[in-house]
Amino acid sequence: MNTDALLKDLFNSFRPDMPLKPGDSRYVDCRSVRGDQDIISQLGGCIVKDTQNTYQLYSGHRGGGKSTELMRLAEYLEDKGFVVVYFAAATDDAGDLSFQDTQYQDILISCTRQLLEKLQGQANALPIQKWLEARWKELTDLALTEVSLEKLNISLALSQLVKITAAIRAEPSKRREIRKLVEQNTESLVKALNEFIDSAKDSEQNGNQVVIIADNLDRIVPIQENEDARTNLEDIYISRSEIMRGLNCHMIYTVPISLLYSTAATELQDIYGKTQVLPMVMVESEDGEIYAPGMAKLRMALEQRVAYVSSELELVPQVFDEENTVNLLCLSCGGHLRDLMHLVREAVNQSTELPITQKMVKRAISVYRQGYMEALQESDWPLLLKVHQTKYRGKNNHYRNLLFRRCILEYCYFDEDEEQNLWQDVHPLIRGSKLFKKRWQEFQSGEYEG
Repeated sequence: MNTDALLKDLFNSFRPDMPLKPGDSRYVDCRSVRGDQDIISQLGGCIVKDTQNTYQLYSGHRGGGKSTELMRLAEYLEDKGFVVVYFAAATDDAGDLSFQDTQYQDILISCTRQLLEKLQGQANALPIQKWLEARWKELTDLALTEVSLEKLNISLALSQLVKITAAIRAEPSKRREIRKLVEQNTESLVKALNEFIDSAKDSEQNGNQVVIIADNLDRIVPIQENEDARTNLEDIYISRSEIMRGLNCHMIYTVPISLLYSTAATELQDIYGKTQVLPMVMVESEDGEIYAPGMAKLRMALEQRVAYVSSELELVPQVFDEENTVNLLCLSCGGHLRDLMHLVREAVNQSTELPITQKMVKRAISVYRQGYMEALQESDWPLLLKVHQTKYRGKNNHYRNLLFRRCILEYCYFDEDEEQNLWQDVHPLIRGSKLFKKRWQEFQSGEYEG
């Protein structure tokens, strides 16, 4: 294979926007360097053991690998006989929701569409069809359908739900009208969904239990209209918890990590139980020393991606020129897997030949760093310096916003007393900038005036 073809294949093997499906050879088990967090035993164990429906939250930094883990959980539950409806509620360019503006009605309609799509032909969809029929005039007035009521069937009902979710995602004016329609008819929609779910449970081929996994809800941007108001996230997960827990099946929702460290934390735990958080792969210890086990896991992740292209390729020295180059990549991503993929792709893109040199990797880091640096506000700097000093994120909204934006990353480990330790630090891409180094030096010497 010539160099151009190899570079192209490597570029695509490191795609950051594609979660790994169960059985993918590129998957690396990182539990041991992520605080022993195990989605199978923790979330899956509750579902398998509990005789009642469970409603659980799953969180972590965006791009940290949650979707890959949730897909593993879905396969595990299917092997146990559950009917699993897994869906990504939104992605950067597709899905049912708008990251910038999401409310509980949008999530309920998304669940409706996904359930119907997954279980059509296996469950009695008449309740959902009747719910749509009863609101056909409103849907027609919204210009969401040209189908006459007389022609409505299950296939067409699903197509109408696709139109509704597309409008929710892309058209703010219709989004508001659809929400109003759903809000006025929430009780009847939940009832119709539960009749649909119950018919799936009664089906011999489907076993007895249904699990819905709503992924990517952690990408919803927190919005707070004023200091005294609840955020949109608190409204969804707390104020509307009766609806979020209203479906007669097991539910797993992803949730932004920033919400877990808000004043709503106790209420969330009361409603949903303890939330499992997927931390970053620990590549450094709290005192700044390189953490060899975490570095080894990231190196393995790179090796598996290279082997996916060709089993004859060696990570060093055929793809990268030396071990120090690989170590630089792993340290710079801070244990954030999606950032690692982005950095490698940028390095591949910068290169015209193999092996990729440390010079090209440094350039890639510099290019990718700019996205983080441009997003920083002057008011962020005192908080970032404090986090780097204490390894602890504060509790106000500003700190939580930095967590949501991944300017601060969270790590976890168990000490010799089996006590869980959580700690945070500034993303290495920010720490590696000349500006951060300058301000950190000023901060240490007491000269920083921020």
